[in-house]
Amino acid sequence: MKRVAWVVTGACALVVVSPIARERGWDDFPISSYPMFSRGDLGDVVALSHVVVEHDDGTRAPAPTESIGTPEPMVAKGIVEGAVARGEAAALCARIARRIADGSPRRPRAIEVVTSTFDVQAYFTSGREPRERQVHARCEVSR
Repeated sequence: MKRVAWVVTGACALVVVSPIARERGWDDFPISSYPMFSRGDLGDVVALSHVVVEHDDGTRAPAPTESIGTPEPMVAKGIVEGAVARGEAAALCARIARRIADGSPRRPRAIEVVTSTFDVQAYFTSGREPRERQVHARCEVSR
């Protein structure tokens, strides 16, 4: 019985470490063997609620997760989606504008809470601009 346990343990260990022996990049986006990444139901269009910082020079960038209220990206995503769903995007925008004004090394001009709709195929082949963009809230950053 002890021998069977060792064989099963060894086999499980080999399965867990087997990705090390594979060619680099074999398990990469959008192809992944891990179930959490390889779901087939993602579709061709993805809508994403997020926060954008507009700088004085006209450039736009995603807001740092810390300005949303957490260092964790998935928690930040939940905060933004929850605010949009509850109709509280303006209040979230104002909080982020205060945080950005206090700690940004660049010169932020405005904050936008938006939902962008992306064509998944086009995002990776011909450009990263959203197909549609709905602004839920926009607020100026005071200095």
